[in-house]
Amino acid sequence: MSLVELIFIGVGGVAVSSLASVIVRKNAIRYGVVDQPKGGRKIHDRPIAMWGGLGIAISIVVCILSFLPITTPIVGFVCGIFVLLIGGMLDDMFDLHPKIQILFPMAASIIVVATGTHIVSITNWSDGSALYLPWTALPTIVWMLIVTYATKLMDGIDGLVTGQVVIGCFLIAALAMGKFFQPEVAVLAVIVGGAYLGFLPFNFHPAKHFLGESGSTIAGFCLGFLSIVGSAKLATGLMALGLPLVDASLVITGRMLRGVSPFRGDKTHLHFKLLDAGLSQRQVVMVMWGLSLLCGLAALSLQTRGKIALLAFLVVATAGLSFIAGKFARKPST
Repeated sequence: MSLVELIFIGVGGVAVSSLASVIVRKNAIRYGVVDQPKGGRKIHDRPIAMWGGLGIAISIVVCILSFLPITTPIVGFVCGIFVLLIGGMLDDMFDLHPKIQILFPMAASIIVVATGTHIVSITNWSDGSALYLPWTALPTIVWMLIVTYATKLMDGIDGLVTGQVVIGCFLIAALAMGKFFQPEVAVLAVIVGGAYLGFLPFNFHPAKHFLGESGSTIAGFCLGFLSIVGSAKLATGLMALGLPLVDASLVITGRMLRGVSPFRGDKTHLHFKLLDAGLSQRQVVMVMWGLSLLCGLAALSLQTRGKIALLAFLVVATAGLSFIAGKFARKPST
């Protein structure tokens, strides 16, 4: 697998995603599947088409069928995407209760495990050796749920999650084509990244098309799957998932300390605090993309202990930005 071939696959994914997104957006508007501005977390000022995940899912599946061998884990991955797509589209239409919403990510995660994808080992932080797990199904399901909800919770500002996935996927592809040489992982990462890159022009501020529930959950699901099948899972986590995971952890911890349900939406996420501090949507997105990209690029060249230090920096940086933004907020977060 050469760089030229990877670029060709990525361009193909962008093209399919862009075309599918145009068609999906027209039909979402036609059937009234739009997100109405309601205040609070709904910061847009006009109705925006939903179902963005449909065009992305079409692109991913078409490119997988075109460029990858069909193995049992890939079948499980595709089936998981379809489960999330169905659940997300239903939620966009009927605003499902959180207890119903979570059934779809759980089902998708169980399918991944049932088709042979497991977290078999983790890295021993003291010496970099592999620690093999005596049981693998539960950690895999929990991991997939965590990362799926991390991107779902982060999806509150135009283009943020979409660009985060693009950055994560192409860094994962670089890792897979470098030290560990996993060309099939690189191809899958480029396929997913291309699908989200093709959607990005429709989703970047001012957005004309939202990811919707399906697009935001498929984002984390794909990154979670790639982090399992790829090598150097800690590095992958730092590159692709560090910022949304840290932000989600801080937000959920804060809610629990206030005696509020961790599933109750609010404006305590970093991106909302930065908006309240006076940054524009584009500026907020650039700050958060930049932080993810810098940490990801640094992780490519670090050994295990360096990656741990980098993770600690990411936690401190995210918490520090959140604290400073909160102090300069023009209005209190709710």
